[in-house]
This record gives sequence, structure tokens and C-alpha cells, in this order.
Amino acid sequence: MKSVLPDMGVWLNEVVDPGTEKDQFSFARLDADERVMIENDLRHQPQGIRTYGGHIGICANGSSDFTVVKLDKMGLGKAVYTRSLSCGDAIRFDRENTRHGDIQLLCVVSKNANVFTPTSRQDIDAMAAKLENELDVPVASQLISCTGVIGVPLPMDIVSNAIGGVAAKLQPCALELAAEAILTTDKQAKMASVEFDGVTLCGFAKGAGMIEPNMATMLSYFFTDVQIDKADLDRILKRAVDKTFNSISVDSDTSTSDTVAIFSTNEKAIDEVGLQHFERALTALCLKLARDILGQAEGANQVIEATVSLPTSYEDARLFTKKIINSPLIKTAVYGRDPNWGRIVMAIGKPSGRETLPEIQPADLLIKILGQTVFEYGNPIPIDLEALTDRMGEVKTVDIEVEIGSPVYTAKAWGCDLSEGYIKINAEYTT
Repeated sequence: MKSVLPDMGVWLNEVVDPGTEKDQFSFARLDADERVMIENDLRHQPQGIRTYGGHIGICANGSSDFTVVKLDKMGLGKAVYTRSLSCGDAIRFDRENTRHGDIQLLCVVSKNANVFTPTSRQDIDAMAAKLENELDVPVASQLISCTGVIGVPLPMDIVSNAIGGVAAKLQPCALELAAEAILTTDKQAKMASVEFDGVTLCGFAKGAGMIEPNMATMLSYFFTDVQIDKADLDRILKRAVDKTFNSISVDSDTSTSDTVAIFSTNEKAIDEVGLQHFERALTALCLKLARDILGQAEGANQVIEATVSLPTSYEDARLFTKKIINSPLIKTAVYGRDPNWGRIVMAIGKPSGRETLPEIQPADLLIKILGQTVFEYGNPIPIDLEALTDRMGEVKTVDIEVEIGSPVYTAKAWGCDLSEGYIKINAEYTT
């Protein structure tokens, strides 16, 4: 095992040998010498939640493209959203509702983003009214997400027909249907779940391209039965997202529809220790799903894990990790199995106007690739280039470590390589 985030290393661990979707995460309990394992599926689901998911005709190839998830009783819901200046009207609708946090229903339309169309808000309002009539859930207690192609009007006749009669199609313990229905260019569903302290928590996500969440085309939903104050739920979700989803990037593009939401049936009471376990569990699930997004990213073959340590601030360290994982030259070098540390020097030197670190001197810099030192305090280190190249081709995750000066703060971020496959998928996205 290895710790995956510096500030969580004492309790959150990951076994990375299998790679991406088969990675095993666990967190340590505070009150016992044991670990709680995260399952890579939805075997643990809260009671009192029913789901419909299926193909309604939005997607031409017949895949699942619509889902509704309903809590049997009014529950809690909090979320973080994209900060895109071009966000969709579903985001605006959801922000209004999660502000008060009394939420009972989730509806997701896939394969159509409903963004920048003449009737986008009108269509969201019509969906909400139809859902209220069909499922007896107030408009103000719904979340609606849309994901897919931008600029194409929703086929509202299809959506309206799907909502009609959906109440009779809802199934208990069937969140797998929703996990499949929200996908677009994803290779497969991304799911995780856990039970601890009498509490159940599960989640699923979609996203493969247009990924650099700045929130809080990525959606992630979590469901639990924990009895919790709305303010605590909001605070815990934001902290978990900031450490995980906000630390990944596929292509540095922020979607118009990014959403991470959590729903609770609000039934299982826990004590203060249990609340801390809940935050650890949610953070572990968020990191698991975030890593799965990278492992299944469009055209990607490998994950890039960047660790930067420096003397100025955590914010600086995090900014430098993002410079590394977002560099097209580093991403293509990883794809080509080229341990070119010069690309790393270039990337960390790119000005952003936000870092407080002064100019980087060669004598202050240490660079490692897959744990092997390639540059050390002003001196390039002779390496067996062929051997390191072979190692880069054998692993699922390529680690890049950078130390600047006398490190005090450390941050991690995760990205992926860039291949011809990414170009092909996105060059032909609408054609």
C-alpha cells in the first residue's frame, strides 16, 4: 500500500498494482486498529431509494440514456457545481434547490447537454413540472442533470413520454441502472460503495473527456442513509471534492455541466466519531471514482500522478501539480514512454500569475520519475534510459515527483497521457 494524499496518508490507502478500476481503497477507523475497505461496485445501497434507468430514444445507438432516482421520503441533498461561465440551465436550476437542501429526486438525461439552446431553461422547467406531476415530488426538491452534446435542443416529446409512467418502473436497490444510464463516451460504469458504523454510502460517476473539474462533461452522485445536519453535509462534500475531483484533469477543459451531488435519506444516527468516518469514507469514494475517470479517459492508456513539494504554500504546490498533469508535452511524453525531465522543467516554469514562488533555480530542484532521480539540485543524473522507458510502459500509473527548495507543503494531482485516440474521439464527436 501507499498513501495517496499527503494530508490523508495516515488513514487513506490504495493498492495500485492492478491499475485504475481495479484499485483497492481503504480508510482507517479512528476507534479501532482496523481498516474499512471500499468495494468497487454498488453491493451496498441505502434502503428507501428506487431507480429507473433505460433507453428512451435520445441516443441513436440504443444505449441507456435516461434515469430517475427517487427517495421514498424527503431527504437531504447538497452539491458542488461547475464554475464555467457557460454553464447549462440545469446547473442554475439545481443550484437554487440545493441551496435549501430538501431533495428527494434526481433525473439525468444523457447524450444531450441541453446547453446554449433557445429553449434550454424552458425545457428544464417543463421536465421538472412533469416529474412533479408523475412522482409527487415538488419542483424545488428535484435535481436535474443533462450531459452530452452542446447546442442540440432536447427532444422534449421523447423526454416527456419517458417521464410519463416512470413511477411504475422504479425499482429498489437498482442504482446500477442509473450508473449505466448517465454514461456518454465512458468505457464502462464507475461505481463504489461501503458500509461502516451501521451507515451505507455508495456512489457512481461518468466522465471521460472535457475533464478538469473547477467547482466545487463530469457527473458524480452519492447516496447514503446517514443522519446529518445540512451544513455538515455541505462542508464534508466540499472538502472531499476539493481533495479529489478538483485534483484531476484529462484535458484541462471544464465542462458546462460538472456536478457532484450527495443525497441522504437521513435515517441512520451516528456519533462524532462516526461523522469523521463518514468524511473519510466519502473522500475515499470520491478519490476512487476520480481515479476511475482518469483510467477510462478518452484515448488514455496511463494515469499520471504528480507530487510537488515546495516552501511557499499548499496552493502553490497544487498549482504546480496541475501544470505538470495538464502539459500536452508531458502527456505525450508519457504516452511515448519518454522520461524527458526537460518537459517537467518547462511545465513547472510556465507563468500563471497566481503562484508566489520566485524563479526556480537549478540548485533548488529535484525531479524523480517512477521513483528514479533524473535531476538533482543542478545536476542531470545519468540513467539507463532504455530501462526507465520499459518501466514506464509496464505500469498503469506514472509517478512524477518534484521538490523545490526546502519543502514544507505538498500537493498531489492526477492526469493521464494523451494519445491519437483522444484526438480521434473528439475530432468526430458530432460527425
